[in-house]
Amino acid sequence: MRLLSLELKGFRNHREARAPLDGEPTLLLGENGSGKTNWIEGAVLLSIGRSFRGARDRDLLRRGEDGFEVRGVVEGRAGVRSEVVARGRARGPREVWVDGAPLPRLADLLGRFPTVHFSVEDVASLNGAPSGRRRFLDVALCQLEPAYVGHLREYTAALKQRNRMLAERAEMDGNEFSAWEAILARSGAELDRRREGLTVELDRVLRELAEGLDPTLQPGLDYAGMEGDADEEGVAQRAERLESLRFRDRRLGWTSEGPHRAAIGCRIGGSELNDGASRGMSRLYSILLRLALARVLDARLEEPPVVFLDDPESELDPRWIGRLLALIPESSQAILTACRPLSEIPARYRRIQIESLAAPVPSTAPALVPAAATATARGTA
Repeated sequence: MRLLSLELKGFRNHREARAPLDGEPTLLLGENGSGKTNWIEGAVLLSIGRSFRGARDRDLLRRGEDGFEVRGVVEGRAGVRSEVVARGRARGPREVWVDGAPLPRLADLLGRFPTVHFSVEDVASLNGAPSGRRRFLDVALCQLEPAYVGHLREYTAALKQRNRMLAERAEMDGNEFSAWEAILARSGAELDRRREGLTVELDRVLRELAEGLDPTLQPGLDYAGMEGDADEEGVAQRAERLESLRFRDRRLGWTSEGPHRAAIGCRIGGSELNDGASRGMSRLYSILLRLALARVLDARLEEPPVVFLDDPESELDPRWIGRLLALIPESSQAILTACRPLSEIPARYRRIQIESLAAPVPSTAPALVPAAATATARGTA
């Protein structure tokens, strides 16, 4: 997969920016605050249908604008080109169009333009609350397995209903609890099964990449979900477990076990990331994990993803950057950002100053988003 061009209008701090990338590996240079991370955020929006920072559309708007537009042209391995457009406003649903046709759901976008991205927020998410690690797996699986989106949506809706009943602390309706717990057991088993499968795959590739980088790194990734397989017996076991937890969960006011509470271990150099690993080692692990995911996406989808690395050398020992970039196969387009030229980078990378992407200020600004939209894409990944 190659990103041939990207246009931003009214997005974050970009009034209007056009980047003709031609599918080439690129180093995007600019000072802090110049909009490099925002530019990557816009590109990834065309891949996963939402901000990787979790921002709402009104937070993505440039000050003074009432709407934004992100437009990209991508080309697959077979040479087929597509245009993907995302539009948003402070109020109302986001719209996503592919080759001029509106998508009925944001989930329909997943897998069309596979990407892997790294940013400073990713380091914080792996080092912070367990939810950040779970979200990494969820976003990856939504690109890899379309059916995962449905299981995740089903589980989230049932969890919300059970938690509502627990928080209300009214007289327990066993039949209603059983109905929601049956959904949680069934969809939760699928989430755990698919997450564990991806974790095993990522752990293997992660170790292989690290072995070529430095054998002493010894990174690891593991997943611990709820007991109970995805077969009929395992689903029944999960449902029984949830039923047994009702009184404890009622005291807590929320569901205490399930994929939403799964533990994910991330280790490097013998240390858990949030228990002794240095900032530099945490950043190195996070980048390696994204490169491992890129290999998995390529193998499963038979389409190498575009790899975005935002300021990868910051807080990283300079000896690593050249070796890390060498791990990105030439079949993958890599787009990097930095404040200054990297200490080591392959000659094939073109260099672009982010200031050069800004379009001249027109005398009369055109309308950004058509007033009449025939269809919208609704939902979340």
